[in-house]
Amino acid sequence: MLLVDITSRGAGLFGSRTAVRTSDGAQTYRQLHAGVCGLIDLLATAGGVGRGTRLAILAPNGIVFLQAVFAASWLGAVVVPLNTRLSPDDIRFQLDDAEVRHGLIDPALSELARASGLLERTHWPTGDALVDALAGRSASVEELIASGVVRSALPTDPVVQLYTSGTTGRPKGCLLTQAGWLAANANVAHRFSLVDSDVLLGVYPLFHVAGLGLAMAHLMVGGSVVFPDGADPEALWSAIERHSVTVAGLPGLPAALERPGAGTAGRSLRILFGGANMESAHTLRRVGEVLPGAEFLGIYGSTEGGNVVSVSTLAEERERPGTIGRALLGFDVAILDSDDRLLGPGQEGVLCLRGLSVMAGYAGRERDTAEALRSGWLHTGDIMRLDADGYLYFVDRDKDMIKPGGENVYSIEVERVLLQHPAVADVAVLGVPDSRWGEAVKALVVLAPDAEATLEDLDAHCLAGLAPFKRPRWYEFTDAIPRSVTGKIVKRDLRAAHDPARSVRLRERA
Repeated sequence: MLLVDITSRGAGLFGSRTAVRTSDGAQTYRQLHAGVCGLIDLLATAGGVGRGTRLAILAPNGIVFLQAVFAASWLGAVVVPLNTRLSPDDIRFQLDDAEVRHGLIDPALSELARASGLLERTHWPTGDALVDALAGRSASVEELIASGVVRSALPTDPVVQLYTSGTTGRPKGCLLTQAGWLAANANVAHRFSLVDSDVLLGVYPLFHVAGLGLAMAHLMVGGSVVFPDGADPEALWSAIERHSVTVAGLPGLPAALERPGAGTAGRSLRILFGGANMESAHTLRRVGEVLPGAEFLGIYGSTEGGNVVSVSTLAEERERPGTIGRALLGFDVAILDSDDRLLGPGQEGVLCLRGLSVMAGYAGRERDTAEALRSGWLHTGDIMRLDADGYLYFVDRDKDMIKPGGENVYSIEVERVLLQHPAVADVAVLGVPDSRWGEAVKALVVLAPDAEATLEDLDAHCLAGLAPFKRPRWYEFTDAIPRSVTGKIVKRDLRAAHDPARSVRLRERA
């Protein structure tokens, strides 16, 4: 099988059922696949796109984005999804690094395309212009074959080149194969118990592994994907209610749960997902109160791993504090030390993965690929431990280690303690410069609605659950913790934004 078989198979099994819905309308599985065939014809005959060709996509979530990925699958081309929030220089780097020669561009993003150099490549605008360009093109597999456009890809071929976030330098192009995506989709479908009646709220960007993977997993089982018209809570709850969404993740979950009418709007939800062991005790309690019919699933994922790696339930997070759940069916996991020796239960080391969905490597970076995939394992760079029952516990990202006075402090551990305080709705912990310790622990804290807590309260709470050297010395109260579009806290940005004048430095204890 290839990735494109999701739509060809879907057209045969679920032909008249809605596959994708946007604010502009909906497409059935049959219509979705006909569009894929037409795009294959256009890219191959008018653009010379073939096996190994890099095709950039600069567009928001929508039907064409998905069709382009499936069309590339047939042709053996490699899609390079571009983050629409990046600067022109960042996009130009990715275009040059991937040696992109072709692109699909949303007209609303034409200025960004021009400034980044994408307009200098062979390109097609989406929207009405693309509809006109596809008119009269092949609308079936039979027509494609008759016109000489044959399937030339192999399951082991890369089909998507996703760029990592580049937290420690320039991003790298992560190569995910056709077979890898199918395995990742099957992993999600199995763990989420997806069926053809499920409807996904497609709010997470398709230019990230989670957004694209969750959408394809739903299409693989005959479900539907709804792309909302905006990401504000009002638009999301409206889309959930109007289209009877069953599976959703909500950016800014604590605030979204407090919207008037959320419980009524979300009564169709059976799964609400968020970050594994990332939500506060207050937020998890509110999930049960506002959406009693929805099961909360915490997700830990990895671009290099191919998408979702482990899932935790609400019960597991309560019974096993700190867990991010067990690895999904398609993964073998191990905790290795710095010499790649296997560690036993409870020992902290690097999480390493094996499985069909794991990346093929980093494009053009043999040394980085060899380092990441050494000893036959994908080394994630995340520090974890594994208990005797197979549950994973996220300790921290190696790069987020804080070293006050030469001691090692994992920021995740401090966050986990603060999130158990009943007044804390959200928190981010990071290291900041400090005249006494060189580097000190800082906590940015969001209080729950109508809740109160003093710095003394929070400090006493931390001292009850942490060694004294791990407690935050710096505090800053804020209305919201800035996060990336995938819900991750980008701590390098928080460190750069640290302003002692807006923060409070606690006095040293005697």
